[in-house]
Amino acid sequence: MSGSLTSGSGGGRKTVQHGGHGGRRVNQAGREFPREDTKNSRRRLTGPRAGTTIRRGVGDLANYHSQQEHALHGLDLRQAHIIDLSVEDAVKSIVLLAFLILLDVSVAGAQVYTVTDLGPMAPTAINNLGQVVGNRNGSAFLWSKGQAARNLGTLFEGTSTYAASINDLGVVTGTAVGPGLVISPDSSIPNEACSDLTQPFVWTQTNGVQGLGTVGVPPYEIMSPYWCEIQFYGTGINAFGQVVGYTTEYEDNYQWAFSWTSTAGMTLFGSSFPPSVANAVSDGGEAVGQTGVLLGQANSWRDGVDTVLGTFGDLDYSSSANAINDVGQAAGWSTTIALNDCDWNLATCPMRAVLWTPTGEISDLGTLPGDTLSAASGINVAGQVIGASGKTLVGQGWGGNGGSGFGGDGGSVAVIGRPFIWSASTGMQDLNTLIGAGSGWVLNSVSGINASGQIVGSGTWKGQSHGFLLTP
Repeated sequence: MSGSLTSGSGGGRKTVQHGGHGGRRVNQAGREFPREDTKNSRRRLTGPRAGTTIRRGVGDLANYHSQQEHALHGLDLRQAHIIDLSVEDAVKSIVLLAFLILLDVSVAGAQVYTVTDLGPMAPTAINNLGQVVGNRNGSAFLWSKGQAARNLGTLFEGTSTYAASINDLGVVTGTAVGPGLVISPDSSIPNEACSDLTQPFVWTQTNGVQGLGTVGVPPYEIMSPYWCEIQFYGTGINAFGQVVGYTTEYEDNYQWAFSWTSTAGMTLFGSSFPPSVANAVSDGGEAVGQTGVLLGQANSWRDGVDTVLGTFGDLDYSSSANAINDVGQAAGWSTTIALNDCDWNLATCPMRAVLWTPTGEISDLGTLPGDTLSAASGINVAGQVIGASGKTLVGQGWGGNGGSGFGGDGGSVAVIGRPFIWSASTGMQDLNTLIGAGSGWVLNSVSGINASGQIVGSGTWKGQSHGFLLTP
């Protein structure tokens, strides 16, 4: 099934066509569509190549941002009623990122980071102003320099919140549980009010936590009695307030990616089978993620068109794009052998952290010495990549941005091991070797990096689980 299902504030139905996907596809009646030849529609791959990083000049940046204008057309840049955002502020954010690219920011070979203790929260993201969001005991928190971590609260009569991303205007998104409305895309089926809906949210200083509700999933006649049970997870937000994420799996097969803006409401996109997830979105409106479980490949979506970013092999390999920066570089992982060579079990397949360039090249970022697995979780505008290198792959539950691979049992995947930073000039480095000796810290995982090279993650300090901020 391909296409896009859009809801605004009412029950009208709109359809926007998307590009095709490989693999088994079914229509709403459950009939299988013929397999498409996706080889001819994929970007040309030249990898694996080690250490490929794109640098752009002033002319390239001007062309790039001109190309983004169409993607941003039609968005309410003020994000009325929910997001306090102006065109001027958003443009300033993009100009800041472009300026940093021109400075050609890089990581020094002997870089040592200072460690800031963020307390007993698990950080998930950091913006370019150094604001950090994270979670503890079912509550979302915001940390700013010089201030105590702030509990963002819940929906009215809600039970929990999970912060996943923050933009440079301090707007937070993630997932909240509480009362919410499911908008029906079919005018013959009414909207559904739910008392306990898992839905994306946005938080602002002015309005607090605001639930975005969800949209009814197809086939409408069959699924409408269960719409309140379909969970929607917010994973990313850009400078214009566009939120992306994905639904949980349902009927053991179906899963959609979604995008939300204050003007267009919520739009389902991707393919329902293979399932689709959106993990992040750039300021240019390009979302990245994965289409498929087990046989899923990394994808990007923009202007109603999806592009398979590719793997180290063919469609019998798996990959996921987990992050994207504002020059079009994406980072994530790819298996290094075909899934049929590891009994179709992603947990036993070796995978490597990868970098995709805007021109379609894929680079193997390697592993730390002695490890067999690695996966990238973040990338900044300078092309610095963060992630984990280790020997164990786990399912971290739905709502994360690791790409899927364990069906509905384990959710998104994560490599357990040592956190790393990679750059074209230094290669992959163990972050534990880049902090002061005797600090009392053991860094376990990393989740976000900003344009200044600040990194957030989780570790232990003197044996206690704490969040940390690394500053170069």
